[in-house]
Amino acid sequence: MVAIGCQPSIKTYNTVVNGMCKIGKTNVAVGLLRRMEEVGCHPNVVTYSTVIDGLCKDGQVSEALDLFSKMTNKGISPNVVTYTSLIQGLCHSGQWNKASTLLSEMLALNIAPSTFTFSILVDALCKEGLAPEAHALLETMAHRGIQPNVITYSSLMDGYCLRKEMDKARQVFDVMLGKGCRPNVYSYSMLINGFCKIGKVAYHRQGDMKLPNSFSRT
Repeated sequence: MVAIGCQPSIKTYNTVVNGMCKIGKTNVAVGLLRRMEEVGCHPNVVTYSTVIDGLCKDGQVSEALDLFSKMTNKGISPNVVTYTSLIQGLCHSGQWNKASTLLSEMLALNIAPSTFTFSILVDALCKEGLAPEAHALLETMAHRGIQPNVITYSSLMDGYCLRKEMDKARQVFDVMLGKGCRPNVYSYSMLINGFCKIGKVAYHRQGDMKLPNSFSRT
């Protein structure tokens, strides 16, 4: 395109940047980002968010945060995709405190987090043994009209199972059913595993846990 005098547009660059990140060539995507700035084709929030997501998935969270700062300094406002990518990257690197700070920043800027955004943080907090703090996030979700999904609930149940607080894990399970959220095999397996670890095997043999109609067997 360039050789015949046809200059790539922002959409062209974003398409190639996205493709490079998807096949794991984030370093090429970073080079294209720099090239865009050199030729006067200004990157937008989609460009930056795509590269930030690629960097986070590659474990280069510090580089992603640097790019995030550069992006905001240029006056480009991040969106839910930008923040979610950073939150996921920070959680995977064990920096859940920074991830929680980013969530607070999102809320302050009236950028609505998605169920996926909250689920990432719930899972990270639970793995750190902070199930009560993770549970509080569900209240924030409810306040904002965001419905938890089976992943959110299951992560919270797992958090309580890790703390051997099986009554609370069971309560979360019951709330999930009450909200019409269908549990999956992972939801049941973690509860069964949790009860077995504390020696309550007979609890399940007696059929105390009620199955949804769709799971019932005659």
